[in-house]
Amino acid sequence: MTSADSTDPGRTETVWEVRLPAGATLLEIAADLLWSAGATAVEERSTSSGMIAVASTPSEAAARSIAGALAELAGDSLDGIGPVEVERCEVAMRELWRDHARWRRLTPRVAVGPDWIEPPTCDQRVAIEPAGSFGLGDHPTTALVAGELLRLLRPGDRVVDLGTGSGTLAILAAISGAVRVVGIDIAPAAVEAARSNAARAEVSHLIDVVLDGTGERARNAFPEGADLVVANILAPEIAALAPAIESAAAHDGRVILSGFPEHRISSVLAAFPDWTESRRCLCGAWAAVTIRRR
Repeated sequence: MTSADSTDPGRTETVWEVRLPAGATLLEIAADLLWSAGATAVEERSTSSGMIAVASTPSEAAARSIAGALAELAGDSLDGIGPVEVERCEVAMRELWRDHARWRRLTPRVAVGPDWIEPPTCDQRVAIEPAGSFGLGDHPTTALVAGELLRLLRPGDRVVDLGTGSGTLAILAAISGAVRVVGIDIAPAAVEAARSNAARAEVSHLIDVVLDGTGERARNAFPEGADLVVANILAPEIAALAPAIESAAAHDGRVILSGFPEHRISSVLAAFPDWTESRRCLCGAWAAVTIRRR
């Protein structure tokens, strides 16, 4: 176990804030979307002009990627959200969020949580150190995908985890019988964290974590294709990477898509005209869809 880092109140760090005004009924969805997009911190602020959701990230590129996705979302008939603003800020370094981190059960058998807190008793536990990357793996979409992954995974399967973040789903696949897993992310911090977490779980020999945002590493992950492809990323990113996701899957492979609200299912499926939906799972406003070739 590791302990929470001490904080020097005199030190500051540069962060990029994505600020999203949102009506009261959409504020929670906006905040959840920011988390799923890879923010290192999200808060809800009350301003003189109303409530806003704020995401913080050390990367300008990541901030602008989040802002672009949110701008697309705000233009998709979601009244009460936006406009999106991106600001560079100098803030005092803090790790106070660690004091509030907790373990969460993704399924009745599987729990995920912080490396510095004693885990609960359960069949499978995935200890995560975010290390400045993309969260503890406790977002609702992670739970949705985890349930589908465990339902579909067979011993010896090859798995591609697109948008691996801290590596939660890749590790879960490895400890659940996958013979090989390729985790892919566009953020160097996520790649570093996922590799570290795989080593912590003693499954580094089963997981390759690579940096890529083009889809090529997914296409070339396995010569005969993956038995299972997981893409827990934003809907616009899924649409953009749809050809790579299709190519990554074996002829009889399954694809689990998540990272988007329920109302985006039709637009996501439209990016896969040669595939058919075989299962749909919901958690609050969030969705996961499993598809297969027609």
